[in-house]
Amino acid sequence: MTLVDEGHPGARAVTVWTLQVLDPSEVMPGRLPAFAVEWQRVDGDKAELSADLYERVGRAWGWVDRIDWTNAEWAAWANRETLHLFLGRVDGEICGYVELDQQGSNVEVAFFGLLANFIGKGIGGWLLGEGLREAWLLPGVERVWVHTCDLDAPTALSNYQARGFVITDTAIEWRLPLLPES
Repeated sequence: MTLVDEGHPGARAVTVWTLQVLDPSEVMPGRLPAFAVEWQRVDGDKAELSADLYERVGRAWGWVDRIDWTNAEWAAWANRETLHLFLGRVDGEICGYVELDQQGSNVEVAFFGLLANFIGKGIGGWLLGEGLREAWLLPGVERVWVHTCDLDAPTALSNYQARGFVITDTAIEWRLPLLPES
């Protein structure tokens, strides 16, 4: 969806929440999945994988702000020392990911999500909990925060809250739906 001004023809209101956790003791880990999930930190060149996961996970939820990024833009984003990429894997297959963007003493959960065939299998809470654990291991962290909206998975907001996030702001943005792919 494309961000537009209120009143733009065809625009729809999207509720956006900002949430935060201010202390690692507030984090509630997710329940262990009923099957083995491997947690993997990605080091080295993360650009291609970051772009691929953004598209594969986010397309269903309207993540389009970076769809048109070039390889150079993805490299500039993903290969920074302050960007941390983690994967969940089931039987070697990527099931989901967490991208953490450290901004001084703040860490943003920049992207988090599951691939479609792993939604509803009890992985999301655990994966997010692992991402939060990693965020609080980074040096100097005082706050972990995230944006989510009513376009994200129906359980996104409740999952963040179950892990200890507290809503600090609610806003309305106006967005245009994507045109169907031809």
